[in-house]
Amino acid sequence: MASVALYVLLCVIWGSTWLVIKIGYGGLGPFTVAALRFLLAGAVMTMMVPALGARWPRGRIEWSVVVCVGVVLFGADYGLIYWGEQFIDSGLTAILFATLPLFTVALAHVYIPGDRITPRKLAGTLLAFLGVVALFSESLRLDIDKLGPMAAIVVATVCAAAAGVVTKRHGATLHAATLNAPAMLMGGVVLAAAALATGEVVRLPRDAGTWAAISYLALVGSIVSFLVYFSLLKTWSVTSLSFISVFTPAIALALGFIFLDERPTLWTALGAALILAGVSLALSTNKKGRLRAALT
Repeated sequence: MASVALYVLLCVIWGSTWLVIKIGYGGLGPFTVAALRFLLAGAVMTMMVPALGARWPRGRIEWSVVVCVGVVLFGADYGLIYWGEQFIDSGLTAILFATLPLFTVALAHVYIPGDRITPRKLAGTLLAFLGVVALFSESLRLDIDKLGPMAAIVVATVCAAAAGVVTKRHGATLHAATLNAPAMLMGGVVLAAAALATGEVVRLPRDAGTWAAISYLALVGSIVSFLVYFSLLKTWSVTSLSFISVFTPAIALALGFIFLDERPTLWTALGAALILAGVSLALSTNKKGRLRAALT
């Protein structure tokens, strides 16, 4: 039950981060603000490691996993998300990122022994994705001029799937804190380099609102969430964890209902039902369709 509670916590945290990213640029370039997020998170995480009694990575394999997570997840994935979400709304971003289970299922099939694509898993994944589309169907607007930012979010999703699969296959011996601390610092450096390469003016925020957004994303959206994510990844399948990306849009809409008095519609209810049905189908393995524990 504790692991399920942590899974729900991840859904809630990441359901809130899409909006915070959208409003948290504060006049800074996308790569600059993303770099600040992960440099801050990495610095704080580094100070936490001694208190957790964790050992630092050692050996070629463990450091290769750290580099993959740092460059591919925190660097490329989040750099593309921050860049792309400047131009498209957070709802469309959430829909595009909800393709994560599709890419994860495909990569896990190739790279992780025993995590194979089955008709049930594929059908459930597609059904859950359609649920996310239904959630935003009434407000969804596609603009042909924004294909570039949309493609960036899809590539970001592939990066996230690849980092998760590599960590699942090779990162079992790494403590979540000592994986995240150097990886976040590495990702922050990659993002800072991208900011300089694209001509952004690299500077610190000048207003409290931007600092609040960056702090929330660094401390809660990065440190707490990725400690939980990489801890769960040791015992849960990477495919099961990837379904967080289809729950987070529903969580975001629920938060809007609670705090912003946004009214749900019939499409909202249909989308939520499709997500639940799709995830249940994808994670069920026996003929009676019961959910098994998402352990590998």
